[in-house]
Amino acid sequence: MKKEPNKRINYLVPFLFAIYIALLVWIILLKLQFSISELDTIRKINLMPFYYDNGIGIEFHLKEVMENIVVFIPFGIYLSMINNVRSFKAKSLLIFAASLTLEVAQYILAIGRTDITDLIANTCGGMFGIFLYELTTKIFRSKRRVDCIITTLAAIVTIAVGSMLIILLVAN
Repeated sequence: MKKEPNKRINYLVPFLFAIYIALLVWIILLKLQFSISELDTIRKINLMPFYYDNGIGIEFHLKEVMENIVVFIPFGIYLSMINNVRSFKAKSLLIFAASLTLEVAQYILAIGRTDITDLIANTCGGMFGIFLYELTTKIFRSKRRVDCIITTLAAIVTIAVGSMLIILLVAN
């Protein structure tokens, strides 16, 4: 008996989301390092949005904010795909809570700067992901078709990124 495409997607999306979360933790907490000993031991909090106390130019900070937005866009898309019943407010709250958890973990583990700007950018990125998903669903007029396309693209990207990471791990 052959499984329906929707049934396969229902199993594949949470699996891909779990891989994405693992990559997100690696990016935010471990700063793309393969060794914990290579991490800086910093414990600092910035509660002033878009305030930077160092002399690095605005281009660097704008790039960092954009990276935080982009890295959380899939979070909003995956939340929209996994449970379509939840409201925009509930999904946004989950995104905010995940970002806050990662920011607080950086402080507790002394492996980064806890920054309100990152929290704002991450949350905006996730909310943008929700918006993109909703817009795409309206354009294609089919949640099933959109889920199938996104799942296929996410699987391809996950395999490509996973392969590159395995190569990097073997090389190190």
